[in-house]
Amino acid sequence: MSFKTIKLTDIEDNPYRNPESYQYDQGKINALKDSITDTSFWENLLARVTKDGRVQLAYGHHRLQALKQLLGDGHIELESIKVNVRPENQLTNERMLKIFAQENKDDWGESPHNLCMTVLQLQAHLKGLINASKDKDQFLKKIGDSGALKVDDRSFTRMKNKGVGASIIAQFLGGTWSRQTIQDALQVLENDEATFKLAQLLPSVTLANRFQKLVTKGVEGEGKDKTVVMADEGTQRKVADTIVKEGLTRAEVEEAVKINKESDTVDPLAAIKEVVERKKDALKVVKEMEADDKPAPKTAVEKVQISLEKVLNVITKVHEDLTDEDISRIKSGIDLLIEVLDSPPFEAIEDVDESEIGGSVEIINELDLGDGGGLLP
Repeated sequence: MSFKTIKLTDIEDNPYRNPESYQYDQGKINALKDSITDTSFWENLLARVTKDGRVQLAYGHHRLQALKQLLGDGHIELESIKVNVRPENQLTNERMLKIFAQENKDDWGESPHNLCMTVLQLQAHLKGLINASKDKDQFLKKIGDSGALKVDDRSFTRMKNKGVGASIIAQFLGGTWSRQTIQDALQVLENDEATFKLAQLLPSVTLANRFQKLVTKGVEGEGKDKTVVMADEGTQRKVADTIVKEGLTRAEVEEAVKINKESDTVDPLAAIKEVVERKKDALKVVKEMEADDKPAPKTAVEKVQISLEKVLNVITKVHEDLTDEDISRIKSGIDLLIEVLDSPPFEAIEDVDESEIGGSVEIINELDLGDGGGLLP
């Protein structure tokens, strides 16, 4: 590790950091300013010195901005600082890009805009190296040891012809990003400008990808004439706003995608509203159960009694009349039974008087459950 004293204003950003695409978080900068003022510690900066003597930051961009703002506020002791620097042959372009990608993910988490822009940059850089290489050996030599790539002649040819996909990007990053996250980002990038802009409103790139699938109405044409048809921008905005407002999860948006596909008329807004109503109904059932004045069951007998009561409240209904609420109650009763059976040691209940559980055994024996006793639709 080599520290050198460098004039603060001489330190440049990572060459892969586009200031228009990657905005700073002023809140984080303010927190760093307070920390530096209190502790005088700022040395978590890594930079390289290029062959022509330029100092380029690899990691620590928010910290560098905090130092520059403190200098502007009158902290003249920060005019020159100690920085951990490496030569360019150690911090190659590929290493600088990899470090920047990880810092960006650390700073912004699952932010769709920042992850997509980073993936786009990674893809473009790897594509450039592939196009400049005559074979896989030359390509791997250009990559160096900054990525654990598994490339054979066949995969190199495929990348040369079809482009760089999620798998090779994930390998280049050494497994620090999931392949699925990268794939989601690449698919979001395929959207038209309006859809991509709306997708950025969502809290994660995974949700942004599901949103894109939900507002896709279909595909027209074939081959080079193929066009993806999206819902109108007004509908897309309402869908995005609903996802954010209701705090919907990936699974819930995927449920809306499924509803939309199975519907006779493709209507993403109606599908997302249906998911919201289902979620509200399920939460209503949970609240009703929590509002029950009965104490939480402790023994196996108590758990069996309550589980049977939950089931018997709805089991005598005509099968076709069962609602989502009824099914939720049945499932909660079954969950209690499973809890009893999975809890060692299992309390013996064979000798329990049937009157202790309200005669439930007799009622169940009288029910005609049909083949297999199926309760759920």
